[in-house]
Amino acid sequence: MTRLTEAQRAEFDALRQLYEAELPDKLGLIAGAADALRAGGWDKSDLQAFYMLIHKLTGSAAIYGFDGISRAAGDLEMWALAGLTDGVPEPRRVELLPLVSALQDAFAAGGKSKVRRRASPPHR
Repeated sequence: MTRLTEAQRAEFDALRQLYEAELPDKLGLIAGAADALRAGGWDKSDLQAFYMLIHKLTGSAAIYGFDGISRAAGDLEMWALAGLTDGVPEPRRVELLPLVSALQDAFAAGGKSKVRRRASPPHR
């Protein structure tokens, strides 16, 4: 494994701080997308948008060392992927809010501020 130079370490730390500052908005978008999914009657396009947000967070949080957030996002990612494959029957729908809460709890465990709930992104 290659060791980082001091300059590379400083650059990575700056990127990590920027990422950390953006986490409340990222998690807010996810919470908003979960709300849209529930309010929209579990529409597949809403589920796809939700999945994409979660998928991105799972990987990026791990890269920047937010392992708890990455694990919680990974659980949500698996839930959403299963929903895209098999649909989201009523018994699985009740799992969404506890999984989103676990993600928010992982964020809070890092001593971060409250997640700001944001509207979900537009469909593409």
